[in-house]
Amino acid sequence: MPGIPVKLHPFYYLDHFEEMLSFLEKNCAALLGEGEQAFVRDFRALPPDARALVVRLANRSGSHARISNLRYNELREIPAVLALLSEAGFIRYPGGPDHTDLILTLTRSEIVNLLKPTKGLSSKPKAELLRMVFQGAEAIRLPDDMLADFVIQQRVETIGFLFFLFFGKHRKNLQPLALRDLGIMKTRTGQSSFEVRFKTREAATHGFFYARISAEIGSGEGAGLVHLAESVPDWPVCSEPAAEGVRDREICRLGARLEQAGLADDAMKAYLHATGHPARERICRILFSKNETGRAKELLEQIISNPSSDEELLFAEDFHARKFGTRKLSRLTHLLRSAPVIEIDEAFRDSAEDAVVEHFRKEGERAFRTENQLWISLFGLLFWDQLQGGNGETKHNEFEHRPTQLADGTFFTRNEAAINRQLALLHAGSVLPHLESVIEAHEGKPNGVFGWRRDTLPLIRELISHGPPGAIEAILRRMAVDPSMGDAGFPDLMVVAGGNLRFVEVKAEGDQIRRHQLVRMQVLEKEGFTVEVVRVRWFADPDQEYVVVDVETTGGRAAHHRVTEIGAVKVRGGRVIDRFSTLVNPGRRIPREITRITGISDAMVADAPEFSEISGAFREFVGKAVFVAHNARFDHGFLREEYHRIGENFRCPTLCTVVAMRRFYPGLPSYSLARLAGHFGIPLESHHRALCDAEATAELLRLINARRNGMD
Repeated sequence: MPGIPVKLHPFYYLDHFEEMLSFLEKNCAALLGEGEQAFVRDFRALPPDARALVVRLANRSGSHARISNLRYNELREIPAVLALLSEAGFIRYPGGPDHTDLILTLTRSEIVNLLKPTKGLSSKPKAELLRMVFQGAEAIRLPDDMLADFVIQQRVETIGFLFFLFFGKHRKNLQPLALRDLGIMKTRTGQSSFEVRFKTREAATHGFFYARISAEIGSGEGAGLVHLAESVPDWPVCSEPAAEGVRDREICRLGARLEQAGLADDAMKAYLHATGHPARERICRILFSKNETGRAKELLEQIISNPSSDEELLFAEDFHARKFGTRKLSRLTHLLRSAPVIEIDEAFRDSAEDAVVEHFRKEGERAFRTENQLWISLFGLLFWDQLQGGNGETKHNEFEHRPTQLADGTFFTRNEAAINRQLALLHAGSVLPHLESVIEAHEGKPNGVFGWRRDTLPLIRELISHGPPGAIEAILRRMAVDPSMGDAGFPDLMVVAGGNLRFVEVKAEGDQIRRHQLVRMQVLEKEGFTVEVVRVRWFADPDQEYVVVDVETTGGRAAHHRVTEIGAVKVRGGRVIDRFSTLVNPGRRIPREITRITGISDAMVADAPEFSEISGAFREFVGKAVFVAHNARFDHGFLREEYHRIGENFRCPTLCTVVAMRRFYPGLPSYSLARLAGHFGIPLESHHRALCDAEATAELLRLINARRNGMD
């Protein structure tokens, strides 16, 4: 039974703002300067309606607001409240110097009115109209009545800093608090104290500066990006190591945007002010593109002698060998081209990794999709107490789940002794019982490190049982020292055969090995794991097994309608080898129009099994075959939704005969099942009955495979 919808009261936003202020006073008092303290004092001295309007204005985009647009049911006498806010220093009314900024906020039609009686304005875009306003012979000013309709917020930066202290990021509103109260967003419960995000006000103001810079980089264009690049030498430097990383990150983001805009020289000037990767890589590439090979070579050799990371070293060695040595291919390309090839039916194109898992299983090996999930889950479970803390003291507010120590890189230095004790469990043979107890106590809790999955513990058991304990320990220790290692790059699969474990990276046609993936593979190999790359080549497998399916339903939308009949045929080598057919009781009336189309009535399904009663038999019938249907999204989508209703997943490789017929038999007047059956002489005696349609679709599959195999 659905819960009663939650409704926020009219002044919820004011309550949320005051909640934020109280939180900051309790947890971040040392970070509040005179400006913030004065704001809080002045804000609390206002009457309720005035406080509410301050928050309403703060939640609007930009620092300007049109008085005529300030319409809120819970607020009365807004002009009088604005006058009070002006007197208290929260807003001001505009004057002459504000004309330019205010004109930029006007709508296109308002700008056209400013330019009248100039002719030919109707076809011009807003940007060109603005150029006409600002570049005209005479300065154009806003009419007095329009100017009087604006107010300008006075304390935008102060409010922005308060939001930043609370969220740790650039935000313009308190929407997460509303989502919390509506029950949409999960938060940390039962926690009364939180750790201060910044140790000093200097670090806080430094972070606020770069949060705003980050927003400007994201929205900037051309001249705006160049202006930002010119300001880089003046960007502040903070003594905290984590702060230096933020500065480098934003410089590299700015450089990347400049390169995308074709402004490589400006990008290089920006990169010169960063110290970490990938700044020096980008400088090398820009220098080489400008034929300044001497400078590029000198910088490459500096990186090789003193790299900032494994990834930077890999780049420098590889680039130097290709440009100044005898190697013609990059290490990444060479590794990919030398990898063994596995041929798999092209019906599995949508999931190469799953196809390779099934290939290994047919070879008698146990294969599992793992990627980063395996390692970050093991990391999060083994170090649960160190990461989560007894009272969650590593969190900054109720909306954050990721431990601070991972975000600022201090996890290892804060917990070295405890980390060593936990790693020792790998050699003592007691790590699995420990992990099981952690899961029993905390399963399902948001933790900011990994997502809970049903297969997590079985995968970890395979790793612990068959992987070298020393190698597992070494990888986890590296992750503790550098938490970013768990973000990406681990191989796709873990394969166990003959008691031996290896990791496999899967690359389909057109895929590339990324540098961070190679770095992870090299680390795994260095610590004692076997790692390999396999390439997938798609082909038409004549022995591939297919299950051709058709479903009849009570309507056209899977989320709102139900299945009434399933028909399926199993095909191997072009022959039908098995059939599945059943009516299904949908648990609701079948619309008269649907009965007219399908011939399936309420009386026919009254004694039919419900879907839950035949779901196991149908899943067994499909097995590992490719799911084929005419408009597969419809049939597969309905079945997936039916399985979801009984708490199960239904996922398999699919082939749509509509798409495939368009590809292999282009130019036909229609691709409906009935028209195709008529065109190719395929029997379709009971159209819109599931088994009949499935058998006709199987004939289309035979035609498709004949073209795929070059037999037609």
